Amino acid sequence: MDPLLLVLGFLLLAYLLAGIRQINQWEVALRFTLGKLSGRVEPGVTLFLPGFQSLRKIDTRTKNRDLLRQMVITRDNVTTMVDTVLYYRVVDPEKATLAVENYEAAVKDRAKVVLRDVVGETRLDELLAHREEVAAKVRAQVETTVSQWGLHVELIGLQDVQLPPQMQEVLAKVAIAERDRKYVVIKSEADVESAKNFAEAATILSKSPGAMELRRFEALANLSQGNTKVIFDLAKPYDDVRHTAAAMAEAATTEPQRVRVDNPGAGALRTASQHEAEAIAEAEAELQARKFMASGRKI
Repeated sequence: MDPLLLVLGFLLLAYLLAGIRQINQWEVALRFTLGKLSGRVEPGVTLFLPGFQSLRKIDTRTKNRDLLRQMVITRDNVTTMVDTVLYYRVVDPEKATLAVENYEAAVKDRAKVVLRDVVGETRLDELLAHREEVAAKVRAQVETTVSQWGLHVELIGLQDVQLPPQMQEVLAKVAIAERDRKYVVIKSEADVESAKNFAEAATILSKSPGAMELRRFEALANLSQGNTKVIFDLAKPYDDVRHTAAAMAEAATTEPQRVRVDNPGAGALRTASQHEAEAIAEAEAELQARKFMASGRKI
């Protein structure tokens, strides 16, 4: 065999082997012949002619890219540092290759610009409270541009919003003041409800002497469980005071007498029953005092 033919055959085999490429399932390859797009190559093993043809592989999987430490100024002139993550994928390999030089750098730069514009139109409180809405607005505006490059933005998320130390202290003070306000409101509402319950209980006890006596015994039982010494004025029990007041009222209705009031300016009379009424009032006052004394005096 001619050695020249052997060498030529070996070179031809090496040339063909150099033109073999494997296209993965998640990739799409574009074949260019003498610089002109000549077709799309599906996944698998393909052959092209090196020097006359070239292949460019495009990854069609979803990619995530971080946009770290973007310094932005909000609408109320607060400087913040926003960490953002971008998820996108290639939906049209031809456009991604022919319409833009580097589609990954282009989509990241476009997302940074839109992020600064949207945050610049948003107040700090809205940015902190509605991150998802701000991120959705950024994604919509980025999508309108990158769709012309054969790309699709699936998600843009605001990972973190960092504030200056002075602003963090101000927000912490606002949060503390808001919690204090809620505490005062809740406590005042509880005091009003408690006062209503005490007033209702006092009304019920005043109409039921037996219940008042039971409450008195309960207070004595509770106080006797501790080590504190308590002295009660038990010289006149509750029933004695009540019977005395009833007897004075009955005497006032059976023996009315006229007496003159020692008042030169008025010159009026009042009956003995009025004196008895004053005595009944004093007895009632003493009764109320004994009700309060039923709770005991600590010494």
